[in-house]
Parts: sequence; C-alpha cells; structure tokens
Amino acid sequence: MKKSRRIALAVALSLPVIPLVVSAQQPAGGAPTPAPAEKQAEPTKEAKEEASRRFKRGIELFGEGDYRAALVEFRRANELAPNYNVLYNIGNVYFQLQDYANALISFEKYLAAGGANIDPKRRADVEKDIEKLRTRVARVEITTSVPDADVTIDDVPVGKTPFAKPILVNPGRHRIVATKEGRTSASKLIEVASFDSERVTLDLAEITKPTETGTAPTALPTATATTPATTSTGPVTPPPPPPKSIPWAGWGVTGALAVGAIATGALALSKNSELADLRTLEAGETPPTKQALEDAASSTGTMALVSDIFTGAAVVAGVVTLVFTLRDPAPPAGTAPAKTGFVKRLDLGVSPTGVNISGSF
Repeated sequence: MKKSRRIALAVALSLPVIPLVVSAQQPAGGAPTPAPAEKQAEPTKEAKEEASRRFKRGIELFGEGDYRAALVEFRRANELAPNYNVLYNIGNVYFQLQDYANALISFEKYLAAGGANIDPKRRADVEKDIEKLRTRVARVEITTSVPDADVTIDDVPVGKTPFAKPILVNPGRHRIVATKEGRTSASKLIEVASFDSERVTLDLAEITKPTETGTAPTALPTATATTPATTSTGPVTPPPPPPKSIPWAGWGVTGALAVGAIATGALALSKNSELADLRTLEAGETPPTKQALEDAASSTGTMALVSDIFTGAAVVAGVVTLVFTLRDPAPPAGTAPAKTGFVKRLDLGVSPTGVNISGSF
C-alpha cells in the first residue's frame, strides 16, 4: 500500500500549481455550489515562487521517508498558492503517518475542490481510500454550556462552538479542552475506537468578581487611655485579654530537681552519720584506718555538694517558672494592655550570694 501511494503522490506532484477557484466547481451530483462570501485573492508572483520551492522540497522529503517534514512543506505551499492537487498530496502524507482523520478530511476537500477537473480514475481511487478511512476514525460531538468557546483536542485548535457536525478523531485517547474569556476552562479525557460516536458536554462556569461598593472604607476612631472608642452604634468593647498559659514543663523540671536535692541530702546525712560513728570509739573497739576515715569524709562531702547543686538548680528553675506564670500575656496587636492585677514586670538576677528578684505590680 505504501509503495503504490508513493507513486501516486509523485504523479500528483508533477502537476503545475494552479490557483483554486471554488465557485467555478460543481459537485458530482450536479447541484450548484453556493457562492463563497468573498473571492479568494490571487497569489502574488513571489508567493507562487515560494510555493513552488516548498512543493519541490516536499517531494524530496517524501522520497526520503521524512513524512512529517514533507507534510509541513506541502501545507505551507498550499497556504501560499492554494491548489486542489496539493490537498491530494497532503491526504497521502497523512495516510502514511496513520493520521486517518486528517487524511479523510484532506481527501474529501480534494474531491470537493477539484470537482470535474479530477481524472475519473483518480477520483475512483480516492473514493476507495475515503471508504477505507471512514472505518478507521471516530466521531466526537462537542457541546459547551455557552457558545463561542474555543475548543482544542490534544492541544490542537479545532474551532469555536457550536459545531455544525461531529469532529473526526483517530482511535485512541484524546484530551478535549474548552476555554472562553470570563469563564473557567473545562476539559475531559476520552478514549474512542473506530466507528465510535462520543458525545462530550463541557460546562464553563462564570468567574465571579468581587462586588464594588464605590465607597471608601471608614476608619474607626482610635481608642485612648481616657476616651473609649465609639462607633455609630455605641462604644467599642475592647477584646478580652488572651488566656494565661501555665508553664507546666517548668514546674515539672522544678519538682524533679527538688526531689533530687532531697534524695542527695538524705544520702549526705547518712554518710555524715557513718563518719561520726567511725570517729567515736567505744571501749575495746579497733580504731578505723586513716584511709577509711578519708573515704567516708570524701563520700559525705560529695553527697553534700550534689545536694547543694540540686537545691540551687531547683530554686533557679522555680523562680524562672514563677516569672512566666505571673507575667501578663502579651495583648493583641493594636490594643492597650489590660489591667489584670498580675505582675507587669519581674526581673531575675543571680549573684554569688543568692538569687535577687525585683518587679512592679
């Protein structure tokens, strides 16, 4: 099939480029064709020359098997100097690319544009190809909730709604998207097979815009320490102060340190009692060695030092936690501090002689 189609394409490409005049043709049935809205402008000499160059380049690319590049050249040549013979070539390239939908559309345009100028044998061959292609395409009927919506299929524009007839697509999966200014876009993914007839309805919702009142916002009077803020309906009630949070973690650490101080203090007392027993001898008892006395004294001093450390840490942790417990919470932004009766400011200082606390109420 590919070999015979290539030969047919080469024969068609040998034809001269003739400007297409649709109004002079009649369909095969003999019924007159409606006149176009306006006559197509005659291509310029430069346009014809460039179309001829692209036409020949398309022949070379097709002969080399580069069908996609050949398709681009043929389509550009037909845009510069329209010719129904080029439509035949475009249809054959689409057929080689297995793009059956576009091949069918191109062949149907070729027969309609060429009319009686097409060789009867060529027309019969094309009609056979059309019958074959109709068994390899699907049809999709696309409607939108609003008219004049731009529709694309697989990112390729296919026109605006409403469509006069279903759109031809190749078998497979396709993404259909509809867009319109002032509306949300809508899309749908479909999968069709040959002979399928799919109906797709896309709803483009209106984009709501914020209402405009046309009046400037009125600033509320600022509240002062002596004059409460008021509005047209009465005094403005200040927002309640934020709830006070209790630092439970701090109190937990303080408690743990206090327990450690008590335990190590008890051990220090026990060691001190043992040291006293060693130093007090009863009649007939063997005096302890110097090493035993030194070990007992060292253990007593160590336990006392550890107990002092735990006690000091517990005091510091307790004071810090108390500061955070009594301190007023920060007021919301833009509001004056509320009088709650708690300590407003509390400063903590640690010195070699102890812990100093100062504050204001």
